[in-house]
Amino acid sequence: MPAIRTFSLTKVYEGARAAQDVHALTDLNLEVRPGEIYGYLGPNGSGKTTTIKLILGLIFPTSGHVEVFGSRDIGSVEVKQRVGYLPEGAYYPDFLRGEEILRYYGRLYGLGGRELDRRVGAVMEQVGIAHARKRLLRSYSKGMRQRIGLAQALISDPDILILDEPTTGLDPIARKEIRDILAALRDAGKTLLVSSHELLEVELICDRVGILFEGVLQKQGTLAELLEARDLQVEVDGWKPELAEQLSGKGVVLDDAVGARAKLRMPPGSAVDAAVAVCRDLKLNIIGITPRRETLEELFVRVVKSARQQNPAVAAASGDGAK
Repeated sequence: MPAIRTFSLTKVYEGARAAQDVHALTDLNLEVRPGEIYGYLGPNGSGKTTTIKLILGLIFPTSGHVEVFGSRDIGSVEVKQRVGYLPEGAYYPDFLRGEEILRYYGRLYGLGGRELDRRVGAVMEQVGIAHARKRLLRSYSKGMRQRIGLAQALISDPDILILDEPTTGLDPIARKEIRDILAALRDAGKTLLVSSHELLEVELICDRVGILFEGVLQKQGTLAELLEARDLQVEVDGWKPELAEQLSGKGVVLDDAVGARAKLRMPPGSAVDAAVAVCRDLKLNIIGITPRRETLEELFVRVVKSARQQNPAVAAASGDGAK
């Protein structure tokens, strides 16, 4: 049974832009499986935040429905207790201490007494800010504020975490630390739906991804299923700078060179035999040949560009109506 599943989910904001209807989502069939990290991607205005609000029951669909662990009653207390949410740019009063914020959210979930004390300590330890539980939030760094946000999403020990831009604006060390926390949550059996523009972060951690454009799910699957083989990279020995012109004439790109060693990228569609022949002609010794797959960024650009070409009128009209 999927952790989250949408059935032809459609949301139309009537008269939202210049008195015209905005189709934020159209027939969305999304499936997030238990125990995975699902990367939910799309340009600004593609409908990602609308999707999240629909899953959380904060707004209602024009048609279609959402199921959480098979239940259509997503507004029930039982379902809401199983879902934690970290919004983008979450704000918390900076005159409160870290533990006070978590106590407040814990009470909203119906926690109290020793159980609330236990959960506050557990989640602060889990996200690595137990040492700062008594500190005022105004003294927290941006990375620590993201951690307190993640801690409030975890306070009820939910089965599903919905995270909107969890690493935006963080430095590389903080991003790595948040990424490790998310991976640990997945390994503990949690299900994570992560909406992000940080494509490298998504590629490093997500099990499956979905790409949304203008309210339509364009692609969905594992990275292995979606990323196409692009070309061959050949590592060689015997490189000389004067070979660059000959390589260019054969459509070969020099990716890197250090001394006599170089990495060459063959033209798209080149077979291994062709790569070997090129190196033999240039008297280069082959160290290794590796198929290079496209990156998630390349996939994202390819999918969005294709969608825009198929519907240029819609793409031209895109703006801020659908988030």
